[in-house]
Amino acid sequence: MRTMSNTDAAFLYFETPTMHMHVVGVLVLDGSDVPGGVGLAGVRAALEQRIHLIPPLRRRLASPPAGMGHPVWVEDPDFSLTHHVLAAPLAAPVTWQDLERFVGAVAARPLDRRRPLWEMWVVEGLDDGTVALVTKLHHSIMDGGAGGDLMASLFDLTPEIADVAPEGSPWQPDAVPTAAMLAVQSIVSFPRYLWEAPKSMVQTTRNLAGTARTWASQRASGTAAPLTAPRTILNGPVTAHRSVSLTRVDLDDVREIRRAFDTTINDVVLAATATSLLAYLEEHGTVPTRPMIAAVPVNVRADGAVAGGELGNQVSNMMVPLRLEPADPVDRLRAVHTQAVASKALLSAFGPQSLELLVGFLPPTFATAAARLYSGLKLARLHPPVFNLIVSNVPGPPVDLYCAGARVTGIFPMGPVMEGAGLNLTVLSEAHHLNVGIMACPELVSAVEEIGTGFVTAVRELTLRARSTTRRPRAARPSHRDVSESG
Repeated sequence: MRTMSNTDAAFLYFETPTMHMHVVGVLVLDGSDVPGGVGLAGVRAALEQRIHLIPPLRRRLASPPAGMGHPVWVEDPDFSLTHHVLAAPLAAPVTWQDLERFVGAVAARPLDRRRPLWEMWVVEGLDDGTVALVTKLHHSIMDGGAGGDLMASLFDLTPEIADVAPEGSPWQPDAVPTAAMLAVQSIVSFPRYLWEAPKSMVQTTRNLAGTARTWASQRASGTAAPLTAPRTILNGPVTAHRSVSLTRVDLDDVREIRRAFDTTINDVVLAATATSLLAYLEEHGTVPTRPMIAAVPVNVRADGAVAGGELGNQVSNMMVPLRLEPADPVDRLRAVHTQAVASKALLSAFGPQSLELLVGFLPPTFATAAARLYSGLKLARLHPPVFNLIVSNVPGPPVDLYCAGARVTGIFPMGPVMEGAGLNLTVLSEAHHLNVGIMACPELVSAVEEIGTGFVTAVRELTLRARSTTRRPRAARPSHRDVSESG
């Protein structure tokens, strides 16, 4: 048994019937060169060979009674891939729009906590001959930074399926602990909590004080983000429903923009998002006078690596203002770059482990009850949103990958929609493309496909401006590199 970390457990406590805390990914495979093609049996066989490389996928939850402590991970004695790798109930031919609707339906259902918290749907019969794998994993298992380790374990670099070394010793399932056993374990660990809590409180207080000083300094210089975001039609109480848009842009175009305007890939993503939001709000709502705020998850692993197949969460967030008022998209990109640098300084002052420390103070029953009360009473409608949307940049593979002998032609990640903010835009860079996965609550974002189309249009416009700029001599500017930049 393994006790969950504070941050991992938080994703369980804060989940509600309308705010599902899982991540979704769509993997598109071209199996035209695979004898017999790629289907349910082949995917199960490939996972069976490699499941030991990703130990968390065979673990289920066991929770102490009355929320006496964090849940524990147990090697599931009933684990079977037949419970997790399933055939999608879609009749061929399956269009891209059919796939997006199916992904939205999968994302709208919570995972069964009586089993390991993941599932994979095999979608055969896409109208272009490809096969899609729709995967859903609970956020308590992993964050975006750990997703790279997951991909490394499942994929090959050539069409030939590599031999995988078997487990050093046979896998041994656990006996599911009784409520009494879990209660005793929580009681035994309580003195350690009492010992660590004062130190954690002191460190958190120091981090908050440093954050306040940095924020005050930035506010004096006019670069600080506001404490709350403007209310827009994207913001309010969410429902359990989800809609999805999957699109992509050329990664070389994004790099060309980055070089031409001396920014980062993250900046380009945020600026294109801002341009898309501006067009969407002009069509469907009102454009706010203040900058919108994007919550941007940041990987805070010390070395960026995940060891031993243990995924988990080591993530914080920075709040980046997205200014909509510059009419010129290049001016908007440069404004985003300036604000992102300031937001990174504020995150550094807060301390990358502050989230882990803060969550440790909350009793599990209180955290769960508070989240459900907030969601059930739809309290998000009563106050300005803390942020307007989530924008994530997940580093992906720089080379072509293969799964079960089939070439991977697309990887589209999607993060959860949070209470009060009905839109999540996640990008992942791979060998040739920047893949964009957009998840939304349709009651707040009625036309999610327009967000995806607007993002592509914004990148195309910036690409044309970048090519025009590089034809003319321009003054050198100091370079600011983004530590979270991929590609």
